[in-house]
Amino acid sequence: MTRHDEMLAETALREVRGLGTAEAVQRLFELGLISRRGCERQAIRNEVWRLEGEGVPRCEALEAAAGKYCCSYEKARNAFYTNYKNKS
Repeated sequence: MTRHDEMLAETALREVRGLGTAEAVQRLFELGLISRRGCERQAIRNEVWRLEGEGVPRCEALEAAAGKYCCSYEKARNAFYTNYKNKS
């Protein structure tokens, strides 16, 4: 994490200090500090992986995830297969 990232993270932390986890996440959404696109992408991936773990073929899992998250199959497929920079 860069120094700039650390300063931005501190700003976000000040906004949620003293709140419970769910309240903090809701507050960050309200302020626009959480990427809705990133959250949606991860939610779709998690749903596809969950369904695959239950034995559902990937194409069907992508279709089910698209239905659950009210998006097109193409959007779900793109969210699942598009790699993004994972900062650890």
